[in-house]
Amino acid sequence: MTQPTLTECYKAHDGRVSDKWSLYLDEYERLFAPIRNKPIHLLEIGVQNGGSLEIWGEYFPQAQKIVGCDINPACAQLNYRKPTINVVIGDVNKDDTLAQVFKHAEQYDIVIDDGSHTSQDIIHTFCTLLPHVKQGGLFVAEDLHCSYWKKFNGGLYEPRAAMAFFKALADIPNFEHWGLEGHTRRRVLAPFGISEELTETLLTEIHSVEFINSMCVINRQPAEKNVLGLRCVAGELEEVASVKQVNGTSSPTPAQQFPAPNTGSLTSNLQEITETLQAKIAENEAQQELLKSKNKEIQELNHLREQMHEQLVRAEAQLALLKDLLLDDSVL
Repeated sequence: MTQPTLTECYKAHDGRVSDKWSLYLDEYERLFAPIRNKPIHLLEIGVQNGGSLEIWGEYFPQAQKIVGCDINPACAQLNYRKPTINVVIGDVNKDDTLAQVFKHAEQYDIVIDDGSHTSQDIIHTFCTLLPHVKQGGLFVAEDLHCSYWKKFNGGLYEPRAAMAFFKALADIPNFEHWGLEGHTRRRVLAPFGISEELTETLLTEIHSVEFINSMCVINRQPAEKNVLGLRCVAGELEEVASVKQVNGTSSPTPAQQFPAPNTGSLTSNLQEITETLQAKIAENEAQQELLKSKNKEIQELNHLREQMHEQLVRAEAQLALLKDLLLDDSVL
């Protein structure tokens, strides 16, 4: 019997609400179909109404554990018929929450980050959870369009955005071709404030970094599967170019100079910051001028009040003198 696709599962679902983009469903079908009937462990960061966990339970009938983690305490009320589906409440980047997640499973075949969508959290979550993705497993970051928005600490030229991090990560599988003596994989990622969990050894297990609209999929494989390997030349006839002699050789990597810092995005970002500061300074100066003008008006009013007070005092003195004169005249 043919199993329904993930899209078909969504169309037929009438339980708790799940919110996914249609492209995600197509890509997940491509990525997950080969392991659909295996006893997998799946972790999803961001539960919301809990519908996706139900659908994962339908899509992966042999799953051993499907774990959702959400910072919202309201998600604690979500209960599921299947004992394989569990919800952990807390910030996945905190040790006590991770301890609860790892009680369900230490290693996961699939980790989906659909959490806060802020760049710092995405990068931190990846560093923390990649060691707990099984070799052969997948880490998926969803909704990376937020990485282009300031609200989520992102921007097209924001050097610390999550997309910038994953773009840098895409160089890691090609490390053997860098030709930079003394250069490490971690050095490329250091500007993003990566944690100690993302070790040099672990980075050798980055097999692929795949970009899809608003998604990034990282495949972890044993290090020996991630090298280019030896050159394979087949056939006997060489009528255009002679290449048989390189059969069985490895790729030569010429020594390279350390690259000059890529200041393009930093310059653009600095210019934007400078313009913002200049606008703020101009606004502050205008406010100061307005305040000075107000202060001057207040000083003039105070001076006028003092003059009026002095005039009032003189008038009262004259009035008192006039009363005295009138009294004297009446006596006479």
